[in-house]
Amino acid sequence: MGVVNVTPDSFSDGGAFLKADEALKQAEKLLKDGADILDIGAESTRPGSKRVDSQTEWARLRPVVEHLNRQGLSHLVSIDTRNHETMLRSLDHGVAIINDVSASANADLIKRFDRQETIYLAMHMHGEPGTMQDCPLVGMQAVDDMISFRRNWDERFASLNASTERLWIDPGIGFGKDDTANLRLINWSMDFAYRDRLVVGISRKSFMGRLLGIQNPIERDPPAKMMELALIMRGVKAIRTHDVATLSRLRDTLNQ
Repeated sequence: MGVVNVTPDSFSDGGAFLKADEALKQAEKLLKDGADILDIGAESTRPGSKRVDSQTEWARLRPVVEHLNRQGLSHLVSIDTRNHETMLRSLDHGVAIINDVSASANADLIKRFDRQETIYLAMHMHGEPGTMQDCPLVGMQAVDDMISFRRNWDERFASLNASTERLWIDPGIGFGKDDTANLRLINWSMDFAYRDRLVVGISRKSFMGRLLGIQNPIERDPPAKMMELALIMRGVKAIRTHDVATLSRLRDTLNQ
């Protein structure tokens, strides 16, 4: 899943792709680099970020989503959002995945995901972006919370007679967890990837910078690639990443 941030303030590339034409150029590049899915977001959810209203978010997303729809590429699009209005508008444009960073979809939305055969990606987040690192989950707390989160979502889909095959789970590395908790969740993901539809995003995240002493987010790409490759080898369903080209080369080499 290649990341396209249509935002002014994302932690790794804020502002670089805020204009629709720049976002589309980046989307085209990521597809050429080997992305299977374009994960497009118009609200930064980095620690300390402020919420964006759905009107502003959709104004950023709309020209990008509509262009990709006209190009017949909606089946390659994931929309990263926590606004239900944005989810509905995205569904109207036939996107393949709703990446709900708040994991807050109600019953009506879940039923619509199921009818349209849209994948729902529920991300685990402790708290909300503005304050999530003020009192993060520590160590195994995060794993225990994640296990309950996954079970609850399976039960919710089952209670609505919605196909759990269209439910994917993201452990939310860096979202309201301390560094030990992030490593524990990565380990948990490797242990349970064979039986769960897991999506993991570690690309350029600050926990890696703290642990490895790498301040520049882009310079975190090399160690992240090794960890992402390990996750792929363990059977993780998808990797959400900024540097698609390098990971694609590693994946292709693995599959030779």
